[in-house]
Amino acid sequence: MGRVIIRAKKKSHGTMLSVYLEFSPPFTDNNGKQVRYEFLDLEKYTTPTNDAQRKFNDDIDEIADAIRCERYISLVHKDYEFLSKRRINEDFLDYFHRNIIYRGIKFRVSLKYLYRFCKGKCCFKDITVSFCEQFKGYLTNTKGLHRRTKLSQNTASAYFNAFMSIVNLAHQDGIIKTDINTKISRIHWKHDTTKEYLDEKEIRRLERVEFKEYPDIQRACLLSIYTGLRRSDILSLDWKSVHINSKKRSYLDIVISKTQVAVKLPLSPSAIELLGKPQKRGLVFPDLTSYKLSFYIPRLLKLAKIEKHITFHCFRHTFAMRLLENGVDIYTIATLLGHKSVSSTQVYARLSPIQIREAVMKL
Repeated sequence: MGRVIIRAKKKSHGTMLSVYLEFSPPFTDNNGKQVRYEFLDLEKYTTPTNDAQRKFNDDIDEIADAIRCERYISLVHKDYEFLSKRRINEDFLDYFHRNIIYRGIKFRVSLKYLYRFCKGKCCFKDITVSFCEQFKGYLTNTKGLHRRTKLSQNTASAYFNAFMSIVNLAHQDGIIKTDINTKISRIHWKHDTTKEYLDEKEIRRLERVEFKEYPDIQRACLLSIYTGLRRSDILSLDWKSVHINSKKRSYLDIVISKTQVAVKLPLSPSAIELLGKPQKRGLVFPDLTSYKLSFYIPRLLKLAKIEKHITFHCFRHTFAMRLLENGVDIYTIATLLGHKSVSSTQVYARLSPIQIREAVMKL
């Protein structure tokens, strides 16, 4: 077992010393991080000039030595509880950012809303039950990052669940001691939300209209209708994922950004024609952004004389409904949409008026 040494460092103003512990050799904590120093938030006089100052220094030395002994015993038992107490002052936003690298886009957007909510400052010690409740209320009442309307209840629910997942991760890491997840109710997910979509006549109008203002907007919307891709997957679609050949086995080989599910999505003749000649590298839509889609889609819809309230995500709904109305089973649709569970797809089964009408006519 190594040593725990008390050391003191001169502060910038020169009259006081900052007391800290040095672990020699450094040890590796439960998270694989090497720890060499621990600052104790203790100070003593650099050069005591009277008995009171000398007594003060002796008291600080005694406190520091008591902590040193506790730390030595903790290291013998491999109990790193004292580290979590130090980490409560660390940046929770940075922790959030570091732990969403391999997660879906809702985690990245959730972090943006949290950053806006707390004005860019949030430590682990700030993550309390009341803080989480306030953030929940904020999500259910705030406007979108790039729109003037409030977040939908389901969107707010998704972002809050992502936030709480990171809070729970911090609890599992031993940084946040309270299991806040058990004390917070979630935003109710509305499974019966009406999903707007285009019918065949509206799709034809969208295909025929000439949108000279920004042709790639029209191409992106139609590609979502033909493939069911989300906006994030359209924007990140790379030519290396596009496989087109003459044997009618053309497909997209992608990983769905939201669910991280790998899918090989067959391309219909309409999708192949829309994509055109494949390129060797680069994005399929290099100049598109979420902002441009939100800005230009209403103009495109107006030109196509489509009066429904249609967002980009409605094109994905259109893809699913076309499959359903053409007799494709719900499990196949779930696979094509990249859903992890068929329960996410079953909502479409309640939306098809054509199937409802056909079922009644069979009686």
